[in-house]
Amino acid sequence: MKNFLLVLLFAGLVACGEKTQETHETGYIPELVIKDSLVIDNLTQLAFIDVKEDHLEYLFYDFKTSEFFRVDKSGEIVLKANRSEDGKDSYKSRYFSTAHYMKDDRILVLTHGLASIYDLDFNLIDSKKVDFELVSRTVGGSRAALTSGVYLYTFSLDITGDAQDIFESEEFSIAYPFMTVRDINSLDTLYTAYIPKESQLAINPGQYNNLDPIVKIVEEQMYVLFPNSPEMYVYKFPELKLKTYWELNPGDNYKQIKPSNKDIGLDGFFQALAASEYKGFSFSNGYLITIYEGGAPQHEIDVLPNRTVGSPEFNELVKKYKSAYYYQIFKDNEKLWQGNLNVNLKSVRDVLYSDAKPGEDPEAVEKDMQTYYFYELK
Repeated sequence: MKNFLLVLLFAGLVACGEKTQETHETGYIPELVIKDSLVIDNLTQLAFIDVKEDHLEYLFYDFKTSEFFRVDKSGEIVLKANRSEDGKDSYKSRYFSTAHYMKDDRILVLTHGLASIYDLDFNLIDSKKVDFELVSRTVGGSRAALTSGVYLYTFSLDITGDAQDIFESEEFSIAYPFMTVRDINSLDTLYTAYIPKESQLAINPGQYNNLDPIVKIVEEQMYVLFPNSPEMYVYKFPELKLKTYWELNPGDNYKQIKPSNKDIGLDGFFQALAASEYKGFSFSNGYLITIYEGGAPQHEIDVLPNRTVGSPEFNELVKKYKSAYYYQIFKDNEKLWQGNLNVNLKSVRDVLYSDAKPGEDPEAVEKDMQTYYFYELK
């Protein structure tokens, strides 16, 4: 683990960042500091999936080789394992939905219809069919599930006779209590909750491309941020009783999404292109930092030559408007600062990280080492 002295001073960043009425320009602005890095001897970029509670080990995945990587805090690869192939330890699927560390040195891998529990050598301990489906468009590293002690949180739909009716409902976002806390061993449902009535997804119900929220479990509280609704919700965990919420007030750069029109093909993707989306949040030394992206102007979407997702013209708008992130910093529910940084931050559990130094293009040059930079607010 290498230590870096690089400090991004917010005093300079605020000068060129967005000013909003909520920003307290005369107050103390925390510094964003690179406190550590993790250098992994691997040619391909790895996806950061999970981290142990004590930060002594990290779980990564290589989508090119279908391998899980266990990496220790020094960056050494402890184990590589491909469990997508046939064999006694396989999770019997080409793709997995998500994977997380459990207590007692175990790893849970969820696939469509199956929960597989492994030891740290990725020997299969147990597998069982599940009667729920994660409500998420993400394959590999989905945020629709998270382990916490003896509990498993899922954003999911029980597979019942009326499941298809719920999926096709015009009020899909409020049609079912998707938020669920389960017993991590039996997977039995213990507590459920609907999407809160104060959220934009409940005020304007319907179909959305990304419905599953970003979740952090901190002791007996669960913080919930829906990607397309600018509020922070705080629940009592594991009971899923809503305690409080507050508006994030992201300002003019934030563009609220609309539900997709089921009669227009691929409308959800074009609605998502036009709208903002929260990508993550993290707590650091008593502060909260949120991360969101902007949206493409509707008039630029309207003149696309066709409604083909993934066309060169579509991808150009994605690159132009979705590649830069906006940030907010809070102390409790008071906004201290909002603006841009020259780095795209991400978060896994309580780890705030990037795969490039500030100002560096991670895809500019091919590397034979993969480096992840860890940050904190001070």
